[in-house]
Amino acid sequence: MKSLRLALSCAAVVSSLTLAQGAAPAAPGAPPAPPPPADEIKRVMDYQENGKDRGPALLELTPCMKVDNTKGSPTANTCIEPVTGPVKKGTTVFAWTLWFCPRDGKYEDVSIQYLHEGQVRSTVDVTIQGLARTRTWRGYSLTKPGRWEIKILRGTQELGVTSVTVEKDEK
Repeated sequence: MKSLRLALSCAAVVSSLTLAQGAAPAAPGAPPAPPPPADEIKRVMDYQENGKDRGPALLELTPCMKVDNTKGSPTANTCIEPVTGPVKKGTTVFAWTLWFCPRDGKYEDVSIQYLHEGQVRSTVDVTIQGLARTRTWRGYSLTKPGRWEIKILRGTQELGVTSVTVEKDEK
């Protein structure tokens, strides 16, 4: 049972990575895409089983307007309304993250930073733990017009960054 869960977790992560890299899902009625190459799956399985000291892998960082936190929902813990353009002043934007976490990994040195025009406005510590896929998100109200950046850090290493523009007030 343990090996089946491991194989399914690896397959889900590898297929998520493949989709994230731009591979389109099969058209309805078309034959399914073949599985990833064995060496790719083996690399992921090795990382899952032995990668605890290497740290978590940030798979996705999405600026998000709404995260589904409904228990039992098919989209639970998923960003269901990503930011697609400029937002209004005072809008709460979530830094929604998707991680791959190795077995027995628990990382308390991860933080989310919100910066306005290069100046840090907020830093929030998050703990990343679990086996295989895990998600976390934190929101912050963007109260000033201009360019905002959302950074994900592990210690001093930047793992990911994205930006959001806040519209100027109309007078």
